[in-house]
Amino acid sequence: MGFRWKSLVSTLKMRKMKKIFTQLQLGLLALVAVSATSCEREQLDNVLSTETYGNVSLSMSAKSDIGTGSNFTMTSGELTVPVTISFSEPTTRAFVVQLSSNIDTIAQLVTNQVLPAGTVKINDGSFTIPTVVNVPIGVKSATFDLKVSRTFIEINYGKNVAVALKINNPAKGNTIIQGKNAVIVNINTTQVLKEEDVHTVSFATAAPTFVVGLDNSATKGSEDVTITVPLKLQGAPGLDFTVDATVTPDSVTKYINNGTLANSFLFTAGNFSLVNPKIRFEAGKSTATLTITTKLTPLYAFMAKSPTIGITLKNPSQFQVAKKLHTVFVVIDQGSFRPYYGTPFVIKGAINAVSDPIYAAYYDLGGQGIAFNDDNGKDGDGNWRAPDKVDVASEYNPRTVVGWTKANEYLTYTVYVQETGKYEMDMYFGASNSNGRYSVFMDDKDINGGIKASQNTGAHNNQKSHISTVDLTKGRHIFKVFFNGGDPDYRGTIFTRKS
Repeated sequence: MGFRWKSLVSTLKMRKMKKIFTQLQLGLLALVAVSATSCEREQLDNVLSTETYGNVSLSMSAKSDIGTGSNFTMTSGELTVPVTISFSEPTTRAFVVQLSSNIDTIAQLVTNQVLPAGTVKINDGSFTIPTVVNVPIGVKSATFDLKVSRTFIEINYGKNVAVALKINNPAKGNTIIQGKNAVIVNINTTQVLKEEDVHTVSFATAAPTFVVGLDNSATKGSEDVTITVPLKLQGAPGLDFTVDATVTPDSVTKYINNGTLANSFLFTAGNFSLVNPKIRFEAGKSTATLTITTKLTPLYAFMAKSPTIGITLKNPSQFQVAKKLHTVFVVIDQGSFRPYYGTPFVIKGAINAVSDPIYAAYYDLGGQGIAFNDDNGKDGDGNWRAPDKVDVASEYNPRTVVGWTKANEYLTYTVYVQETGKYEMDMYFGASNSNGRYSVFMDDKDINGGIKASQNTGAHNNQKSHISTVDLTKGRHIFKVFFNGGDPDYRGTIFTRKS
């Protein structure tokens, strides 16, 4: 028992001594490591204490003209121009330099003839540059990208556009050469983009003169006429955008005076309205429509000449207005609205050609004081063209004859004369007394001097031919039959070209 106890004590002592020895070994190794590290740091400090970094001087070209032969890329959204910062020698360490822009100086540069006349500053929001440029070690230049909106380029197509870019505060002791801290980037828009690739907005009409009627872009309501004028976008459509439509009365007057707008007169602003003066092209769409409304009443009132509206496109929110068809003259063919049938009665122009009868009951639209004058109640067929008070005889089928006439009453008809010449005018009247007389006008000009109607004793329903020769001119006219007295019944008129 005693032997085993002594043996256990001896083993424990040996283990303790071994642990102490191990700890001494680890401590010695740590001391050696610390000593080695200290030596290395001392050697590195010695090197750093003698190493120096050379600073560089930065500069930029005074002006960079971007055009044919320049380094740039154009995409559907933007123009990218690389801009270079030069260094006096290769950089010895990495650093950053700040960037800024100045558009307000462009106008003065144009005045000083540094930039071409008419150069446009690139507006804030139409270009981007980085706020800082990261310069790596070992380079003699660094490049950053100026990105300009393609929309801005297209809106100003045909002009130069420019922006001033400036470098500031290079880090780590580097400096900027005096007077070389900025570059003027001057972009020739016609050289960075082909004309056929420019997005343009225009009217989609075949010609600047756009004649509208019921068969062409006009819809007639009970009181109003709605006119639609088409627009188009050249180029691939993108996001939605708008373009303004403005009324240009001066242009109408100019072209009326020089004869370009023949048989037109200025339709003043109080007679019509633009429903959507800011026209919207929806996203992905290449077409849009300008809508104009006008009352029927003023259209009925006009005679031979057509009311005309001048419209010009301006201020597209994207792209630019086309050089051609940016202005249109909307010529309202009131011949589409005033005639009973929607088109004028045709007076044939061939020699000896007999025109279709202009029957009395088919007088123009427009109502009392415009298309007709009737100063008494509704006689004859009370349902014919009500609420007009014109007296149409009910015993004729189809309806043709107007009766119960009185002095100073009249009827009007829109006609189109195919050729200028002499015409036989054959009018059918029947009067119950010898006082029946009538006059005939073309555009309020008396063309027959007042003719006495044949007397039909005791009856109006025996209308007889009254032939006279009149001179007519080619074109659209308002043919008016005026009753001077004697209450004749009127059936209608037939024209025959004689010479």
